[in-house]
Formats: sequence, structure tokens, C-alpha cells
Amino acid sequence: MTMRTPTFLFALLFLPLCPAVAAEGGDRNIPADVAAMSDSLKTLYAPDRRVALFDVDYSFSGKHVMLRGVTTSPDAKAALLQGLARKGYEVMDCLRTLPDAETTGGKTYGIVDVSVASLRVQPDFSSEMMTQALLGMPVHVLDYDGWYRIQTPDKYIAWVHSVGIHPVTKDEYDAWNRAPKVVVTSHYAFVYSEPDRRSQTVSDVVAGNRLCYEGTKGSFYKVAYPDGRQGYIEKSVAMREADWRKGLRQDAESILRTAHTLMGVPYLWAGTSSKGVDCSGFVRTVLFLHDIIIPRDASQQAYVGEHIDIAPDFGNLQPGDLIFFGRKATAQSKERVVHVGISLGGKRFIHSQGDVHISSFDPADELFDSYNLGRLLFAVRVLPYINEEPELNTTATNPFYAE
Repeated sequence: MTMRTPTFLFALLFLPLCPAVAAEGGDRNIPADVAAMSDSLKTLYAPDRRVALFDVDYSFSGKHVMLRGVTTSPDAKAALLQGLARKGYEVMDCLRTLPDAETTGGKTYGIVDVSVASLRVQPDFSSEMMTQALLGMPVHVLDYDGWYRIQTPDKYIAWVHSVGIHPVTKDEYDAWNRAPKVVVTSHYAFVYSEPDRRSQTVSDVVAGNRLCYEGTKGSFYKVAYPDGRQGYIEKSVAMREADWRKGLRQDAESILRTAHTLMGVPYLWAGTSSKGVDCSGFVRTVLFLHDIIIPRDASQQAYVGEHIDIAPDFGNLQPGDLIFFGRKATAQSKERVVHVGISLGGKRFIHSQGDVHISSFDPADELFDSYNLGRLLFAVRVLPYINEEPELNTTATNPFYAE
């Protein structure tokens, strides 16, 4: 009598074993009903891949399917498995939910360990830079593949070289968040191995960096890095966080004063530090120096706070309002935000384009910017809504710092 091999065993022969690190890629030969379900789940659970992932790769053999890839949403994965089951598919589940404790060695938290860490689309130095993170910033570690895939307090997801962060346990992460800090207030400075500017440098630092406070020695603070290194930073370029918070101002006048201190800093795609900023990175950096955390990109910043349709005479703009530029919606295409600046009130604004500088909407002004006037969209008022909306918060209320 001839033995028949069960159909599912044929499927197992067709489908390779789950790889240790599942490959990410596009969907291959997906039945229309599955593709529609997948698109629907992505729209529901991960509409913006900058802050949430639903990257699923399908391999089909009849009614058998292997799932590979990654998602940051357990609910999306559960809905996908349920949907496939309802459609009669037998599933080999190799879809990983991030954070992945296995690839990260159980350390699914981290602290940025260099003055400015560059975060990239892929785990490779040649990959496009997406954003940056600052020393002392708490992050979630989602995955490891030679580099770490992390999520920052503004929810941005990207890859960072292993030197850029110090992975920690949840207890160590909480200890770091609770520890007294020193906040760097100078746009550029150094930490030294001894309380002496002639001693060996430990690292550079930029405004907004945070280090653990370990004491004082003369005109220096003794500080510690996330990885345990120690050094000394001059009191003239930093403040104890408790004192910094006491003097903190989040009004438009104070914020614009800080914006002016970055005049002439060069434009850097994805930059968010005193070393270089893109347009939205400039806005984010200025506000972060006042302990305000907002979404990373202009196209995200444009849809928080209060929408302002700009009057023809610009009279309804207030100092500190964010002004957005791009392409207006048409019958064929959606509105597209591509640039942002900060209103100085009236017709002048400060922004990063080539470098940080002031421009004007007034043709009679020597700073007239006809190019940006031609693509002006609208403004957004954010300052009254800090800690009033989930995407507008501070290090005192942001979940990454407060958890």
C-alpha cells in the first residue's frame, strides 16, 4: 500500500524554518483578500512607519503560508493570525513582535551614550540618516542585528550603531531616569578626565545632553555616563537639572531667544543638535532646550496643537507659532508639508534652510523670501497645548522619562 504524505508536510518542505532574524521585505504573490486585510491592518495599527511597524513578508503554498518580518503591535499580529485562520490558512508564524528580548539579550531599554547619536533607516553607515538622539536620552531597544533598532521619546524608530547606546535592564533604566542629572546648556563643550581643562577629554557634549550628577570639585561638576565612565564638566557650560528646571521658561520670548542662538548653524538632513539641524530638527531642538518634546518631522508637527489659517496681512500670527510650507491639496493630490519655521510675529520667521537664518514674507523687507512665500500653507500654535495633548509633552511627563 502506498503511504500518502500529509499536505501540511509538503508545506513544511516548501517553507524554510524561521530564520534567527527574520528578513523584512515586500509581500510576494499575495491573494487579493489577504493583501486587502494586510493593508487594512497596517492602516489601523501602523499608519506611519516612522513610529510603528507592520512589515510582513508572506510565503504561500496553496492554503499554507509562512509569515516573516516584524511588527511593533501585538494586536496587529493577533488580528492577522485570526484573519488568516478565518480564511482557512494554516500558518507558520515567524513574524516577530518588537521589542524582541531574544535578539537584544533581554535588554529592551537603553540610554544614549554619545553626545549625538545618528539614527539610520537601515543598520549600515551608508544608510540614510533619519534623526538623531542626544546623550542621556532614554530609549526603547526593539531589536539587534549588529546595530540596535531603537525608539526615541518622540516615538521615532530607527537603527543606531552599538556605540551609540548603552543597553540596560528595566531596573537600570528606571535608576537612570531617577538619578540626579546635569544638563548641558552650552551649544558645544567637553567633559574632561580631571577637573582641569588641560586634562584628557572624555567626550564632547552639546546642549540638551544629560549626565548623572556625582558631585562638585571647584568649578566643575563630576558626572557619570550611562556606561559608567566618569569625568568633569565646567559649571559654566552646564547646570544641575533641579536648578535648570527652576529657571526654565516655556514662553515664546524665551524660546525665540534660544532660537536666535542657533543662527548660522548649518543645515544637516535629519540633524537635531547644535552640530547641525534640518528644518524640523531646528524646531525640535529649540523646544527641547526648553524641555518640550514634540513630534520629529514637519509633516507630524503640522497636525498637533491649534491649526491657524494665516491672514493675508499675517496679523494673526503670534511669536512662537510654527509656520508650515509645502504643496497645497488639489483634486488629484493630498496636501504635502515639507518645511517648517518659527514665527517671530508678523511677517518674519526663523528657520533652517542652508543654515539657520531669519526670512520675511514682506517684499519690502531685505530678508524677503519669495520662494517660501510661494509655498506657504498654514501655521500651528503649540505652546498653550504642552502636556495637553499626547504628542506635546516634557521630560517630566513623557512616558520614556517617567516610566
